[in-house]
Amino acid sequence: MRCLAWGLNALLAVLLLSGCGSGSQQIVKQELDRLNMKSYQEGNDRQLVSGTTLNSSLLKSLQAECANRGIRLTHETYAEALNGGISYNYYINGDARHFLIFNVYPSEQDRISEISEIYGAGTAKDEAYVIKTKGKVALIYASSGQKKSEYSAELKNVFQQVLQQINEDSL
Repeated sequence: MRCLAWGLNALLAVLLLSGCGSGSQQIVKQELDRLNMKSYQEGNDRQLVSGTTLNSSLLKSLQAECANRGIRLTHETYAEALNGGISYNYYINGDARHFLIFNVYPSEQDRISEISEIYGAGTAKDEAYVIKTKGKVALIYASSGQKKSEYSAELKNVFQQVLQQINEDSL
């Protein structure tokens, strides 16, 4: 009887240790994925593939409108703000001197105050930029260097097309 009890205790200890081991391995794997940005990239991929939010449809529309005009959006990145907003950033035709920013703010009031804070009230003469807004969304083209404002006219039209797709209820 004692032998049976000892055997059961040993079996239980082995099962517990193996269970803890696999749980620890899973935690270590998750942490490694975070460190090498795998989780971040997987989240980006899921959003792009299955995204059905307002952001997704507007991003697709923005990319299509630019492509129709021969403007390639490259080097896509995005960042989430602490206040709940999100910003998508692109180089235009691979040139870092020309970039496009697509911001979605938590509220229209946040958009108004942040755009004013960042870009001023139109007094920043050293920067060439186009800003179009509607509701919580802001589309921004900024450029620098010798070919400043090269895409201004085209992107004004693109921005207007994209923003027309927003109805007030979806914001």
